[in-house]
Amino acid sequence: MKNIIDERVKKILIDRVLNISIEDKAQWGKMNVHEMICHCSDQLRMSMGLKETEYVGKPVLSSIVKWLVFMGMPIPKGKVKTVKELEQGVGGTKPAEFEKDRTVLIKLINDFAGSFQNTPYRIHPVFGKLNCIQWGKLDYTHLNHHLTQFKR
Repeated sequence: MKNIIDERVKKILIDRVLNISIEDKAQWGKMNVHEMICHCSDQLRMSMGLKETEYVGKPVLSSIVKWLVFMGMPIPKGKVKTVKELEQGVGGTKPAEFEKDRTVLIKLINDFAGSFQNTPYRIHPVFGKLNCIQWGKLDYTHLNHHLTQFKR
């Protein structure tokens, strides 16, 4: 499973972010491309401990879903609801200026691995405790899902 702590994977993700245009249309889902950029930034903020989220997981169900995700199960298109803190129009960061918001996303991708220097894990709102490697895999999967939503 790919991971954003891998420098090659990180470069590919950043290139894909740079290839996104404000005119791109979603192939599924409700967000526009600018909202998606802010949503992905919020996901990274959460994983880096910069955005608080409430734990809403159910231990047994969360364990099963966590195992499936880390085994490489793709995120179902348009079927998974995000937590309120990341949802556009609810608790998610509102789009401001596209180029600035894109620059923020790229900075967060670049800063991700260093954010774990002083902590062994952070709490995911559904999966519970995740370490840097697990968060890196999850963040890659999330970014890939949304970048694919706008560019194949």
